[in-house]
Amino acid sequence: MKRRKTWIALGLLAVLAIGFAAMAQEPVTIEFWHAMSSRHQENLQVLLDKFAEEYPNITVNAVYQGAYGDLQGKIQAAVVAGNLPTIAQVYENWITSITTLLFPIGDYMSSMEQADIIDGLVPSNTFNGVLTTAPFNKSIMVLYYNKTLIPDPPATWDEFLQIAKDTTADLDGDGVIDRYGAGFRPAANPELFLNLLEQAGGSILNDDWTEVTIDNAAGQAAMEYVEELTPYSYVTGEYMSDHFPQNVAMFVDTSAGYYYNNQAAINGGAEMGVARVPKGPVNQKSMIQGTNLAIFNSGNQTLAQQEAAVLLAKFLIRADNTVFWAIRSGYQPVTKSAYQAQEWLDYVAANPYQVAMSEQMLDGFSQILQPNYGDMRNVIATGFEEVMLEAATASEALTEIADELEMLLE
Repeated sequence: MKRRKTWIALGLLAVLAIGFAAMAQEPVTIEFWHAMSSRHQENLQVLLDKFAEEYPNITVNAVYQGAYGDLQGKIQAAVVAGNLPTIAQVYENWITSITTLLFPIGDYMSSMEQADIIDGLVPSNTFNGVLTTAPFNKSIMVLYYNKTLIPDPPATWDEFLQIAKDTTADLDGDGVIDRYGAGFRPAANPELFLNLLEQAGGSILNDDWTEVTIDNAAGQAAMEYVEELTPYSYVTGEYMSDHFPQNVAMFVDTSAGYYYNNQAAINGGAEMGVARVPKGPVNQKSMIQGTNLAIFNSGNQTLAQQEAAVLLAKFLIRADNTVFWAIRSGYQPVTKSAYQAQEWLDYVAANPYQVAMSEQMLDGFSQILQPNYGDMRNVIATGFEEVMLEAATASEALTEIADELEMLLE
């Protein structure tokens, strides 16, 4: 009996495989909404042309929808109108409230394919225990520093604080600080604080999202560290490349910003170094940022279109293609096998700054999938900025943040 069941199961798998292969031969057109402009759009088209060669029966209509905010607005409007595209770039918090409209990519991926995705990216693409979306254009936060001033980058929080103190200076003797040791964009990039929170062993919420935990001992340690850094930190809403290296000696920014930061260093007559973020009391993790690929199941797509979109998603994260995308876009590969690919190893060897980025990416973490995360992020940004501008103490800011997060939970 057991043998008969085994053969039946194998037969069903064979039928599914044949069915999927048959689908792959039928002409099908899918629409792909994205926010990749300029050279990113050109590189994306190279990959789509390659996909067309491998799957000549599938036509991908790639539609540029403007910047991320524009894309989000159009997806929201399409949800209401019931005319969503087959596949689109999305941030996690865009889709946490519409998970019933998502087609689970993981159901069409092998266990090996799923296991190949970088560990830190799996939670942010998993809904209700199922891998539902796939990572696409991802960057990791790393430390950029002026090697002329800082021959050896800080490896710990304490070292970062000390170097920030040592490199903060009034260069012209007028009593005003001209160069700060560290630079922060708290309102625009609260992920800088979330890095510290993670490194201290803290979290915004508990595991089942029923309790706010950002103001516990770990959160206090992270915000008090911010408070210590404040006198030696240049605080701005602008990109740090606008102020490096003249006004800032070191800062944490995404790997995607490397080109702009390095160009700023060159223009300023300095050599830029790249290192992993300093290690906190618990770990040295850093936050992964960027979008994922979501396939929609809202009723205006056929199963053939959805399965074709799965093939596209799997194609884009395949080792050779995620490496191509990373090398030409400044993003990072999203699968473990990509980091072992010879092309990537050769690229890292030729570009040593990528060593830190690769190591940090493989030890990254992602945002939580709580539906109100977008609003929570704004609350955290406000409190973070108030501390950096000395408008609130660490304790005051955390209390206010926690109270507002409690209301968002309710």
